[in-house]
Amino acid sequence: MKILNELSWFDFVLIKSHVLFVDYTCKNNISHNSDTMALMRQNEFEPLQRSYLLFESGLNSEESKYIYNKNLKNFLRFVRYENRYDEFIRLDTNTIQTHLENFLLYHRSRGVKGRTIRNYLTAIELLLDVNKVTYFKKALHLLIPKDTVKQGGDVPFTDDDIKKMISSTTSKRNIALIHFFASIGGRPAVLWDPILRFKNVYPMPKGCKAVLLYSDSKEEYYAFLTPEASRALDDYRDERIRNGEKITLDSIVFITNENYRHGRAGENCIRSGSLHQIFQTILKNSGVERVKIGIRFDKALLYGFRKRFNTTLKLDNEINSNIAEKLMAHKNGLDGTYLKPTRDQCFVEFVKAIPALTLDKSEMLQMKLEEIENIKDDRIARLENEIKTIHKLLIRSNSVS
Repeated sequence: MKILNELSWFDFVLIKSHVLFVDYTCKNNISHNSDTMALMRQNEFEPLQRSYLLFESGLNSEESKYIYNKNLKNFLRFVRYENRYDEFIRLDTNTIQTHLENFLLYHRSRGVKGRTIRNYLTAIELLLDVNKVTYFKKALHLLIPKDTVKQGGDVPFTDDDIKKMISSTTSKRNIALIHFFASIGGRPAVLWDPILRFKNVYPMPKGCKAVLLYSDSKEEYYAFLTPEASRALDDYRDERIRNGEKITLDSIVFITNENYRHGRAGENCIRSGSLHQIFQTILKNSGVERVKIGIRFDKALLYGFRKRFNTTLKLDNEINSNIAEKLMAHKNGLDGTYLKPTRDQCFVEFVKAIPALTLDKSEMLQMKLEEIENIKDDRIARLENEIKTIHKLLIRSNSVS
């Protein structure tokens, strides 16, 4: 009894899990070395098929897990093996190949683009590859249609488009989100992979902010917020504080409205599904004109911001092209590998793009006036110092004579 009392709750769960696992293997006459052994989730105590466990182990990010799981489940539902991963991979090679070809031909008959079909297949191929299942990948890919029609998503958002989005919403969170993506030009996953927190946001000169994206990973890089984007983020943060939330460095930067209105942010950050829903609503209400090309629009839901950012930086000849690539999180050749500019060096180049990235041009005029005033003040101060120096020389000269 003394030993049991000293055990922690977690120790007790581990013991219980082990007892259930042993009982499961004994009842079903399963050996520890068997490939068909059902693995147990420590907290749920539910059988997890080995083939699926290997499949999940081949995925790194939460975003990849979500997309791959969705595509794999759709395929298994199509071939009537839903949730029967182990059974499917035990089928003979010809049967598996037939299922793959039927799945591909079905989507081809629906007019689905080749690029999309390839994305569907990656999840299925991962399941087969990690489980060392033989199939004819090259023959399968020969059936994928070639994309000859111009794809959508190539047109960047304009300044007017983004202004319409901002005017269409009163939500400080949504306004901050619009400014955020317009200023950083980042991919959507920067919000949750890993979760973006206030400890990743740093004050910078000229009213800007630096944001460390993909922190603590080999993909991490600094992006920057313009003065107007920085103010929008501050307004959103201050609203959360007024609503009773205690903001710390570990607080999530962008959360769901339902939580912060009640002062409980928790770990409910905005993720892929909710982010797309937010911007679909914004675009619908804003009246931004988009032309549908096939199953896509010419202006992508979120990547329209990224294309605008990229175009803005690339058209400015004064911006270092290699650092522009860094600000886009692109890896280009040896420069992408060996060029490691500091945060301040990247910021120097970003500052050059602030006039073009800023939506409210009257603000840029004000900044320009302030800059002119500062230059004028510097010149006046320099002239005053020169006059003082001349005055001292004259006094010295008079005293000598």
